[in-house]
Amino acid sequence: MQFAAKFFFIIACSWLISLALPAEERNFLEIEKLGGSVSKTHRNSNDLEIDFHLRGKDLSDQDLEKLKGIKNLVSLNLGGTKVTAKGLAHLKEFASLRRLHLEKTLVSDDGMVWLKNLKSLEYLNLYSTKISDAGLSHLKDMGNLRRLYLWQTETTEKGVETLCRNLPNLLVDTGADLSVLTPSEPPKKLGNLKWRPATTASLPKSKSGPNLTLLFENKSKKKIKLYWISYGGQKRLYGEIEPGKTRRQNTYTSNTWLVCDQEDSPLGHFISERGDAKAIIPAGI
Repeated sequence: MQFAAKFFFIIACSWLISLALPAEERNFLEIEKLGGSVSKTHRNSNDLEIDFHLRGKDLSDQDLEKLKGIKNLVSLNLGGTKVTAKGLAHLKEFASLRRLHLEKTLVSDDGMVWLKNLKSLEYLNLYSTKISDAGLSHLKDMGNLRRLYLWQTETTEKGVETLCRNLPNLLVDTGADLSVLTPSEPPKKLGNLKWRPATTASLPKSKSGPNLTLLFENKSKKKIKLYWISYGGQKRLYGEIEPGKTRRQNTYTSNTWLVCDQEDSPLGHFISERGDAKAIIPAGI
């Protein structure tokens, strides 16, 4: 009985302490219970980023109510969660939001109307969602939008062209071969990632970090397969690159990308660093 009394006393104290916290900090605790992480974008900044894409896969529309009242939210990752179009109504108040990940969710065209108020949004990832041209029409007045990812969606070339006429500074990635595209403005100069030739050692697992883009260039004479090494160490095929072609790939800092030949023999790998970069597959492999 004494043990039970002590146990309930500890629970009661924890509850009272949580009530004493400011509302925003209580929300942070609730977000972490749901599998999300809350962090500052920089050490001396008040800007916040919230990420559910690793441990918050069961996040629902109703759970997004826990975001209410959070200030200075600039980056939100809902990738791979159970969020639908209905849940995006909870995001309409976040005018400071600059980056939003909705890839591999159940979001559809109806949800895009709730993003119209996010005038600061610069990055939007809709990969593998049910978005069509009708959904894109809700983005036409988002003048700060610079990057939009639409791989494996129901959008068409015509819908993308219409959106880009309204947003001439927007870069849209549909997963197409970039070698046949003509950029509207000169690409920025990118550094080169280190090419690491294949060895018998185990490949490092990918780790979570800030979002970035890699530009893979296949300078070899071989058609190669590109694999992502997951956070659990599994090999997942993302695409193939013909000799002399390129592929733009969304990824995260400290992610491992394996290059194999058509027989799946490893040729080498890259480990992404902070910031966009080129990943050049050398000619001599």
